[in-house]
Amino acid sequence: MRILHVCYSDLDGGAARAAFRLHQAQRSQGLDSHMLVINKCSDDPFVHTVSGLKQLRIKLASALSRLLLRCQKTSNSVYHSLNLFPSGLLREVDRLAPDVVNLHWLGGEMLSVGEIGRIRQPVVWTLHDMWAFSGAEHYDDDKLSERYRTGYSRESRHEQHGGMDLDRWTFLRKQRAWAGKSFQIVTPSHWLADCVRQSTLFAGLPVSVISNCIDHTVYRPLPRELAREALGLPQDKQLLLFGAMSSTSDPRKGYHLLIPALQQLSAEGKAKQIELVVFGASRGDAEQVTGIKTHYMGRLHDDISLCLLYNAADLFVAPSLQDNLPNTLVESLACGTPCVAFDIGGMRDLIFGEHEGELINEISFNELSCTLDSIFRKTYNKDIIYQRSLNRRSLCKVVKLYSEAYYEINK
Repeated sequence: MRILHVCYSDLDGGAARAAFRLHQAQRSQGLDSHMLVINKCSDDPFVHTVSGLKQLRIKLASALSRLLLRCQKTSNSVYHSLNLFPSGLLREVDRLAPDVVNLHWLGGEMLSVGEIGRIRQPVVWTLHDMWAFSGAEHYDDDKLSERYRTGYSRESRHEQHGGMDLDRWTFLRKQRAWAGKSFQIVTPSHWLADCVRQSTLFAGLPVSVISNCIDHTVYRPLPRELAREALGLPQDKQLLLFGAMSSTSDPRKGYHLLIPALQQLSAEGKAKQIELVVFGASRGDAEQVTGIKTHYMGRLHDDISLCLLYNAADLFVAPSLQDNLPNTLVESLACGTPCVAFDIGGMRDLIFGEHEGELINEISFNELSCTLDSIFRKTYNKDIIYQRSLNRRSLCKVVKLYSEAYYEINK
């Protein structure tokens, strides 16, 4: 069986990295896996891209789409995708002749809504956010109405929003273009699977929950002293690690809650031994604001540096307000480093209790501060965390579950 993973990139972004890891895992298990991307970053010969002319066409369409999105006034600041303009990518899909197409992140006008509906091959769609069953938004504004449940009626639009209702328009285009289309849906978290089942667009479609995979021969426990020496980090401090793509600028990642939580720790005299380590950003004012020494590591793209960083840390903090199944937590747990997060999205698929870290029920900087204070007093067994990660997210287990989904859609 030839599998074709379709994703905007192979390495640039969390969804891209998850798709690429799945592709590599499948090839390592003897499957004929390929990827089709617009933005190719790896040197993998089985990752295919399009001509420079077609890339230019897609980027121009994306720029025009962003201009159109200005006609919608919304308080939801997450990325929006209209997927309005045909890219011609279906010809590339047919040329590669897959037996099954595994869709991933398709924003940036990679495939129009109409083209998705015209894919001839059986389709498995791995959802990395909420776009597939929503309007143009990749995550709903959870402070307002969950319109994906109500079918984007005019009445469901919040009074804070104005201009053209492009979310509703995009939803209706999907509803028309995908009528009668059969997708096998895969979600990395039970939370996102529940959203799919509650949605107007995808209710009734088969949904499988399959975790993002991780190579446990790459991400694994290493001696903390060695990792800190390699990265030039202090040996005599408790290191709190925070990071993501656009870690300090994306409001969904919760940096605005982490800073006052650390301020509170510092004001109470409980942060004398704590230093903050940030990746995904090269500079910031955390140290000046909190009084806690901060190390900015910039953007790390290679697995070796990331593995060293997770192993150097005593604790990884993910104060996200919305998230599916973050690669950062998957990576941290594979390295045996415990995590703290708010109990939202797919976090409970990763943190099961006292072994992996702690989930915080109330979303507030006060609760985050108290939890950080208490968890730094605890001792965690890196080998147990690693083994529990291996049991749930091993390459062979994830590949087997995906193979079952492929055969199911091919019946």
